[in-house]
Amino acid sequence: MNQPQHTADTHATRGLTRRSFLALMGVGAIATPLALAGCGSTQQAPTTAASTSAATSGDSLAGTKLTFVGDDAFAPFRSMQPQNDGSQKLVGLDIDVMDEMAKRLGFDYEFEAQDFAATLASVQGSDTSFTMPMSSNDERKQTFDFTRGYYQPLVGALSKGGDKLESLDALKGKKLTCTTGTVQNKFVTSALPDNELTTFDGGDQCLQEVLAGRADVYICDGAEGLAMQQANPETVLGLLPSTNTDQYVSVYRIMAKKGATFIPAFNDCVGEMIADGTMDKFIAKWTNESFVWGDKATEAAEAE
Repeated sequence: MNQPQHTADTHATRGLTRRSFLALMGVGAIATPLALAGCGSTQQAPTTAASTSAATSGDSLAGTKLTFVGDDAFAPFRSMQPQNDGSQKLVGLDIDVMDEMAKRLGFDYEFEAQDFAATLASVQGSDTSFTMPMSSNDERKQTFDFTRGYYQPLVGALSKGGDKLESLDALKGKKLTCTTGTVQNKFVTSALPDNELTTFDGGDQCLQEVLAGRADVYICDGAEGLAMQQANPETVLGLLPSTNTDQYVSVYRIMAKKGATFIPAFNDCVGEMIADGTMDKFIAKWTNESFVWGDKATEAAEAE
């Protein structure tokens, strides 16, 4: 049987803030059946009809073993959800998407937790690793291959109290923070070069800067900011218009080392999941209706 595995690899230097607030908010979604019994352990997924009948298409990856590298504290895309028995379960939009792709294409995968700064190097050095969500740009295309987009991001501005900040003018003069090396980082340095900016390896650290008053605004992925705002009622989330951000923050994709042989099959599967409504179902489950493809689904599924 082809059953993906999720393996935890925690780091002592990573803050626990996002994991803590995820426990408070309960993530508000049905957990994936792939569970982590604890740090460094693996639990097999139960056999399903989908897993036993996988690998029926020409793009089958049956028998392939891959590694999903990424931060495990990046809600709503990925996060560790505490269970009543003391174990932790890896859940999120990206986990639902990848579990579905594994069923359809017949491959196995493990999840390896790393901070964002280490992720690019890990993927670049492996023929069997991938990460998501990632935006494509000319610099990254020199080193990595991408699928078509599976999610259209919005840029969030998370602040402590006050009015929602929903324009570049509203952000001018503010002390900003963001995660190092992200497309949001690029957006801030390009669109708001005169603002004071502090960057950190993880969004949980950026959140703490805002809560402590050392930064005015965390410039983040909009869905991540939504999860943070729900768990921290004293914060306010503004979403910037796409006309301000599209130049810097493009559609989210799955990314692998240049020449990775599994990317064509991944690409086709993403398109099928958008076209048949599966992707919108997952996006609505983990965010809200503001983030689904909706009427743009056909166009999105055809786009490279």
